[in-house]
Amino acid sequence: MIGYKSIIAVLLSLAINNGYSQTIGVSQQVNLLKSGVENWNKWRKEHIAIIPHLDSADLGGANLGGANLPKANLKNANLRGTNLEGANLAGANLLRAYLRGADLLEAHLAGANLQFADLRGVDFRGTNLEGANLEGANLLRASLRGADLLEAHFEGTNLQFADLWKADLGGTSFLRADLLGAKFEEADLSKVKSFYKAKLDTNILSEIKTNWPEKLATIWDDAKKDWDIDSALLEQVKKPDWQGW
Repeated sequence: MIGYKSIIAVLLSLAINNGYSQTIGVSQQVNLLKSGVENWNKWRKEHIAIIPHLDSADLGGANLGGANLPKANLKNANLRGTNLEGANLAGANLLRAYLRGADLLEAHLAGANLQFADLRGVDFRGTNLEGANLEGANLLRASLRGADLLEAHFEGTNLQFADLWKADLGGTSFLRADLLGAKFEEADLSKVKSFYKAKLDTNILSEIKTNWPEKLATIWDDAKKDWDIDSALLEQVKKPDWQGW
């Protein structure tokens, strides 16, 4: 006959395997993650249905290189100076997270939400940010060298002095982004979707205006749920005396 405690253990196991993250609280998950990436990844493999809840967690300076954190809720988390090299953060929620000086070298952040995150000085070299949302984020002096920014969204983002050397800019949108001092060496600007109202250095602005003026007049149409070119603005952009916004 199965004892009472055995029944409870079975029910708890079923609850965990069905994805009920409340069976292990935020503090427990934080402690598990801090105990070592090997322990964390083993637990994630055994409880793949659970979505990690680490919101507002203090993980500053932790060594989380290679951590398995897809779809993790890390909003408002402190990740300052944290080593996340090679970590899997695909689809993770990092809304307003604090990652200043963090190492995200070759990390996987496809589809991640990084809105309004503090990403000053972050190392994104070789990182996959395909389809990531970085609206309003602060990437002052961040390194995006060789990063995959395919269809990434940078509306209102601070990219001052960011290094985008050889970054993949296919379909990337920089609406209202601050790109003053940003380095675009060997990055193909022709692949960018939009520079609408972006702050650009004079030489970069001149290059775009001369070769791809439509990129300065491409806007998102909420009604159509698609990109569109503001024809009136495009005509203004093409005028010899137009010097930007």
